[in-house]
Amino acid sequence: MVEDNKINQQVAKEILEGSGLNVSIANNGQEAVNAVKENEYDAVLMDVQMPVMDGYTATKAIRNWESERQNNGKVQIPIIAMTAHAMAGDEEKSLEAGMNGHVAKPIDPDQLFATLKNWIKPKEKHVQNQNSDTIVENPGEVQTIPEEEDLPESLLGFDLSNGLKRLQGNKKLYKKLLLSFATDYRGAANDIRIALDEKDFKHTHSLVHNIKGLAGNLAATDLEAAAEKLEELVKRAEKTPPPANKLNLKFSELDKALTQALKSVQSLNVSVEKQVGKLSDIEMASIPDELAQDIAMRIRDAAEIGDVITLNAISEEIRARSESYIPLSKLIVQMADDFDLDGIIKLADALNAG
Repeated sequence: MVEDNKINQQVAKEILEGSGLNVSIANNGQEAVNAVKENEYDAVLMDVQMPVMDGYTATKAIRNWESERQNNGKVQIPIIAMTAHAMAGDEEKSLEAGMNGHVAKPIDPDQLFATLKNWIKPKEKHVQNQNSDTIVENPGEVQTIPEEEDLPESLLGFDLSNGLKRLQGNKKLYKKLLLSFATDYRGAANDIRIALDEKDFKHTHSLVHNIKGLAGNLAATDLEAAAEKLEELVKRAEKTPPPANKLNLKFSELDKALTQALKSVQSLNVSVEKQVGKLSDIEMASIPDELAQDIAMRIRDAAEIGDVITLNAISEEIRARSESYIPLSKLIVQMADDFDLDGIIKLADALNAG
């Protein structure tokens, strides 16, 4: 799977692995070309718009490489384009580049698997593995989601039932992706505004297209609709610039939808004050000042770069030191799982304050 957006990667990976497929990820077209040359794959799901090298260029490079080695008897690898609500001509352009098929984002699992079945024939041992482990066919029936991971019945700007269906009932992952969105896209509207003011329509289109695909996968319906309208204006703006008032109106609509989506998602997060309050005075006092300051510095550094893996490693280290530190360890894990990086930083402040 070739996809540059981390959240979209996780959505697609969950869908594919939930049905028993093995998935490798490339972050751009150049990584995809290198991966295909070095490994054997049954198919490639290729995003179209990416930095470094786009999907069309990557596909042509792969096809040229395959042509050079035809005497080895290798069959062309199926390459399937993935685009966010494809506009007129996009599918034809994908086929002209050498792609075999096309699926639209947001990903519809039924459409995705129907397309893959046209190109992938499972080996006998793979079929046997699936038959012996049929629970992967409907992971929603076998996953047990902790009560605290329950989502609200509704969330303004989102179609939660549709988003949850796409993730095959995985509430914990959905919540984590939503919180990651809240952290990563706080400055997205400002980035788009700057690109528009500089009349850099190519960059504007890339930013808006990214948000449209992301919003679709997260079922952020209002944001997706607003991004789609702005994208229609900026896609061809380099040749035919739209009226400034119309451009500003569509940007305002996107800005409003994005602000509401971020506000809605932030309401999912447990307040930092309540989380820190879970550590009693006795539990805080049990941590020596020198250790508390060391932990505070390390979790702050990890939080500032969004390094969840390091946060979990620090938590395990704390737990191993003493049973009395287990509440702090659990709190760090909870915040890391929720991607509550602001909460981690405030916890660091509390540890420093003693």
